Amino acid sequence: MKPSLLAALLITSPAVLLYAENARNPAVGIPPMTNPSMPPATYYVSSSRGNDQADGRSPQTAWRTLSRVNTAAIEPGDTVLFQRDNLWRGQLRPKNGNASRAVTYGAYGSGAKPIIQGSVAKDDPEDWVKSDNSLWATRSSTTAPLDVDVGNIIFDHGRACGVKKWRLEDLHQNGDFWYDDTKHQVWLYSDSSPTTQFHSIELALRNHIILEDNARYVTYEDLHLRYGGAHGIGGTNTEHITARRCDICFIGGSLQKMRDGKPIRYGNGVEFWNRAQHNLVEQCRIWEIYDAALTDQGNGTDSEQVDITYRDNTIWNAEYSFEFWNRPATARTENILFEHNTCVNAGHGWGHNQRPDPNGHHLMFWSNTAPARDVVIRNNIFCDSTDACMRIDNDWTAALTMDHNLWFQASGPLFDFLRRKFAPDQADSYRSATGFDTHSLVAEPKFHDPARHDYRLDAGSPGINTASDARPCGSILSANPND
Repeated sequence: MKPSLLAALLITSPAVLLYAENARNPAVGIPPMTNPSMPPATYYVSSSRGNDQADGRSPQTAWRTLSRVNTAAIEPGDTVLFQRDNLWRGQLRPKNGNASRAVTYGAYGSGAKPIIQGSVAKDDPEDWVKSDNSLWATRSSTTAPLDVDVGNIIFDHGRACGVKKWRLEDLHQNGDFWYDDTKHQVWLYSDSSPTTQFHSIELALRNHIILEDNARYVTYEDLHLRYGGAHGIGGTNTEHITARRCDICFIGGSLQKMRDGKPIRYGNGVEFWNRAQHNLVEQCRIWEIYDAALTDQGNGTDSEQVDITYRDNTIWNAEYSFEFWNRPATARTENILFEHNTCVNAGHGWGHNQRPDPNGHHLMFWSNTAPARDVVIRNNIFCDSTDACMRIDNDWTAALTMDHNLWFQASGPLFDFLRRKFAPDQADSYRSATGFDTHSLVAEPKFHDPARHDYRLDAGSPGINTASDARPCGSILSANPND
């Protein structure tokens, strides 16, 4: 492509540019064309009108359940499409593609993105039994058992969330809940029946909504993943994974493990754990995450974080917008790119005040001992956090490039570098100490409609001319899920 044409595309059509970039680099996007003499299959899934005994090969003969999808003989190159305006409960377990043909999970029809939900509904009055002193317990159920930890309770689709406690005797206020792992029950403190106070009560289970251990050459497009107690998308040993235009929300909070007698909770929007190569997350909207919206991390001699790109995502109300670390010294990190993302209100989510370690940061770089090179953070917006917009715990920063970003913090420190904090008016001192963000700005972004989570930039925003390319800083997306 001629440079002049590329510049024109960059100005007039970011989506076309993204497609062109993927076509040039199949490692982080669209796989190459394959043998047309072996056409791939397309399968349809409808929770409202499907039948698992059908062949799934048309909207009229769609399958019905996730179980049918998970057990189907999906081959490389095949596509599985979920009907819009439909909802499934459970876990998606993708099948692998290959270097010539990815397997795609996407959407068909009109309406809202199809929802895959990792929760059990408890909004029937018969679901709850009253005990003493404003305590209510879930009834046992064979159709919707609570056989794994419950990490969160989402009331009325986010109007309120539960506060997880670790003993029954610690339930004192409305919304406090405890999961009894011996009887597989949830106990909830409520002044009156929970179902008289809320129309919708969803108990988020300790399962990844998409489990992708050892997944290769898989694409997820236009899916809505919500209400899970573990990760939205999670797994180890992944390669050539693409998540595009997905919505991921109200994720995490389940017990991961006990450490020194204290609970450790977890849950990320998208996590690539240990060995991860050639993965891409783009044009996704991610919000209300207990830990990190996006993260690649590892802790093992085989941990290789290589060629991972996060771009054009809009993130709000996650404890961390992007968390990264890799260990030990025999692990490897190369070519991590975080660009054109809009990140707002780190630490302002449902889980912050009930964490044992509240520390909202957009960029959370824990101690990283793996050799690293070419980690690039550019052309992003980082706006407001409870603690600081960026934190780096140890000096591996010879491998790190940060520039052409737009930073804003209404109050408190903006940067936390090696335990040295820099306020917004100390940006020059921060630049001198780190060598980062030479061309970045510290200024209010001027979003279009932040009250509706629309974080596109208004005309006159300082982010219009800060990026290193012809685009403004941040994502091209409107964050409002109704748009």
